[in-house]
Amino acid sequence: MRPWLSHTLPRSAYFRLMEHQRKIKVPSYEPDIPLILFISFSRVAAGLSVLSVFFAESLLWTSIALGCMMVATLASISHLSVPLLFFKMIRNNRSYIVWEIRLAGALTTFLGLQCLSGLGWFQGLRFLFPWINFSLAILFLVSTGWAYRFETHPAWRTTILPFYYSVSALMIGLALRSIESPSHLLPLFYTFLLVAQGVCLMLYRKHLALTSPTSLKKVVTEKEKWLFLAFLWTTLLLPALVTFTLFLEENWNGLNLVLAGSCLAGIFLERVLFFWVERPVYFLSFIENPQANGKNPYWIRG
Repeated sequence: MRPWLSHTLPRSAYFRLMEHQRKIKVPSYEPDIPLILFISFSRVAAGLSVLSVFFAESLLWTSIALGCMMVATLASISHLSVPLLFFKMIRNNRSYIVWEIRLAGALTTFLGLQCLSGLGWFQGLRFLFPWINFSLAILFLVSTGWAYRFETHPAWRTTILPFYYSVSALMIGLALRSIESPSHLLPLFYTFLLVAQGVCLMLYRKHLALTSPTSLKKVVTEKEKWLFLAFLWTTLLLPALVTFTLFLEENWNGLNLVLAGSCLAGIFLERVLFFWVERPVYFLSFIENPQANGKNPYWIRG
């Protein structure tokens, strides 16, 4: 009898790949603590830098912004597998991430110069430094939204992120500066920024529903939903409650401090979720999005 009649047929390539996947650890994009620290502290500094032109000059808040950028820069360098290659890496003009790091370095440098001007140095250029840092901070916030626009990362390829990061930075910067300089118009500004954040998050959720539906489901409805709910609470719900209280309460400083702390926690949780939505679910589950038009169509996961 022929062997192929007396033996079982070999398993298909599909089941062999499934067995292979069980034996190996599929690479995933887990939250990276140095990158989380980089984005969190740099966004605080950027928010303070943008708002500095609308408030009285303050050496204290400029120094806080500089300190945040220094911590962020050190965290970014420590993220590299070989930190000594940092200066070689930043010569790559084709990388969006490199431009983000360059702008972070430029913002750190000019914040340092602005601090020196407050101590009596560079008096002839003192009036220029707030506006220079204002421009650099905006460019840096936009660059953070474009830095991870890789073709292989559909969840991060969207123009929504630069707008969301900018609004988020303005929110925490305004909360910090208002501790020292409260205003009766402050609740109106907070309301506008919260609405803008909410709209950006709704649009980004629609983007994830098209590009990463399985990851979105895990984050929103499954075991990771508690982190997502904590993000919503610290980013939108608690700030909205504080904003409503500010319409009635005269204790501005304490409430602004609570709001700033809530926004900072929200940024930290946002960065964790940012990496979680881009985790590979199964390496055979990519299909081309039939609704996508343009040069680079999305690939749907799940």
